[in-house]
Amino acid sequence: MSNYIVSSDACGDMPEGFAEKYQIPVVPMPYTLNMPKGEKKTSFFGKANGEFDLVECRTDTTGFLGNMKGFFDTLRSGAIPKTSQANAEDTMAVLEPYVKEGNDVLHIAFSSGMSGSYNSACIAAEELMDRYPGRKIMVVDSLSGVGSEGIMVMDAVKMRDEGKTIEEAHAALTAANKCYHAYFTVGDVGFIARSGRISSFEYMFATLLNITIILGLDGEGKVFPAAKVRGTKNVYKKFLELFETLKGDADNSEIILSHGDNPEGIKILGDMMTEKFPDVKHIDYTYVNQMVGCNSGPNSLAIFFKGKERAIYNK
Repeated sequence: MSNYIVSSDACGDMPEGFAEKYQIPVVPMPYTLNMPKGEKKTSFFGKANGEFDLVECRTDTTGFLGNMKGFFDTLRSGAIPKTSQANAEDTMAVLEPYVKEGNDVLHIAFSSGMSGSYNSACIAAEELMDRYPGRKIMVVDSLSGVGSEGIMVMDAVKMRDEGKTIEEAHAALTAANKCYHAYFTVGDVGFIARSGRISSFEYMFATLLNITIILGLDGEGKVFPAAKVRGTKNVYKKFLELFETLKGDADNSEIILSHGDNPEGIKILGDMMTEKFPDVKHIDYTYVNQMVGCNSGPNSLAIFFKGKERAIYNK
């Protein structure tokens, strides 16, 4: 077994207990919640109005730790979230104890196409290598997040435990980072509209026609509208279609399905997956993490798997 630590950040969702079992350090990420005073009010384009109390939050220290239903219920009540990237100082604070003990670190970062967290991790890595000569801190741009970033972390641990060096694992993951797929819905398109991931026109289109937008990550790790469907059953069918089209020859005996406090919906999707694709031997079900949940909102559904290389989306 090679001697290095695999780490990640709060945007990567791993199966329950995986981070603890394999001692994966996770860099926390900050966000804020504008908590509404009085009755919830929302304008046509998904922008809330009224008076708010600002609450500073962090993924590792708020009352939502271990209480994801409470987090999504807070969003349902009208709280307006705003997210921030993992900064270099917090990344250093998490990783330095391991480096100080003589460990090298392979860090899997949230997509550079959506956040500055990758760049922050690179800055932290350079600083730590200056402080501790001889140590290696290598950062992988996952070009993904949530369950697809989590699958990449799982692959990194597997490579390490099979004896691959930190350089070999870094090279393999970087070469394959466009092959980790993520597709998701949002329960309320107002959340994704506020984040700027879809336009006001797309928001209006989806709202007026009762359309569900399925979003994906392209080859640059950026969000794009992958499909537009009507009806919940057609959402499930489209997820299966995307999986069938894009999985290629990759090993998908295990996949991750995530939800924004929508356990019934994600279980239906999982049952449909295993019925149609018997090669899927195991599904891990997780909540969408707080950072991504701030943008996808309650009731979202998501599927994460490995497959063909993602193309760059051209509008």
